[in-house]
Amino acid sequence: MKKIFLLFFLLLGVLSAWAYDVKVNGIYYNLDKKNKTASVTSGKPKYEGAVVIPESIGVNGTTYSVTSLGERCFRGCSGLTSITIPNSVTSLGVYCFTNCI
Repeated sequence: MKKIFLLFFLLLGVLSAWAYDVKVNGIYYNLDKKNKTASVTSGKPKYEGAVVIPESIGVNGTTYSVTSLGERCFRGCSGLTSITIPNSVTSLGVYCFTNCI
């Protein structure tokens, strides 16, 4: 029984790592609807090539300011060639660029 619970929680952790609120122009975001801010997050497929993060995004008629790069958002994205980060981004999550070459 303990093994089943352990497996369940491991799978839940893996699935939550792929969770995001919205994808706009190939970039995955989690939204803070109260503060109208967005945080870049990871998704599938992983980021490749030249990534340009905008200062803001529009979602369903609401504008969200992009203010952070979330935890592990570019982790393992070995196909990246460049990332352009706007001045609106004021924080970087832990392990944001882990295993990026």
